[in-house]
Amino acid sequence: MKVLVINGHPDDESYVSALFRGYVENLNKDRHEVRVLELGKMSFDPVLRHGYRKRMEEDQEILQSQEYVQWAEHIVLFYPIWFETVPSLLQGWFERVLSPGVAYKMDGYKIAKMLKGKTAHLVSTSLSPVLLQILRGDIELRAVKRVLKFCGIKIRRVDRLGHYVVGKYENPGKRKSFLSRLERQARLL
Repeated sequence: MKVLVINGHPDDESYVSALFRGYVENLNKDRHEVRVLELGKMSFDPVLRHGYRKRMEEDQEILQSQEYVQWAEHIVLFYPIWFETVPSLLQGWFERVLSPGVAYKMDGYKIAKMLKGKTAHLVSTSLSPVLLQILRGDIELRAVKRVLKFCGIKIRRVDRLGHYVVGKYENPGKRKSFLSRLERQARLL
């Protein structure tokens, strides 16, 4: 399978980045073709400067991201939840990469989903407990699912670590267990 693994966290030293690296290191490279994107190491402009009124200047990192998304059969996306949404870097990447003509086409009110047949696995962390996210209506999860579904990508799996506490209430055992679970999933993919 062609697998694209994306780190949507801007900080390379974050726990999400450690989860991303652990997953990539444990993927079976004999069974899968693997490509990675680390958004925090890229220098693309995440702001869609003119909306869809006019195209921005060509950006090699955006073009490469679009090529990778079109190439992939399965996408694994790692990101934190901040203010009940994804980081602005990831949102900007969605807006620049999943653009008309690449991810979808519109003909009046008809939408052609150009990424049909692809699947995704979402991995997120949050300071708030997962139960609280559910009670609030899964705002972030629904938003990410909507973006991918709009392009035709089917969500195959969601893994969330909620109540990811830092500072004096930090729980290293909980983080280590989540990391081990994701590494095991990567080996079994």
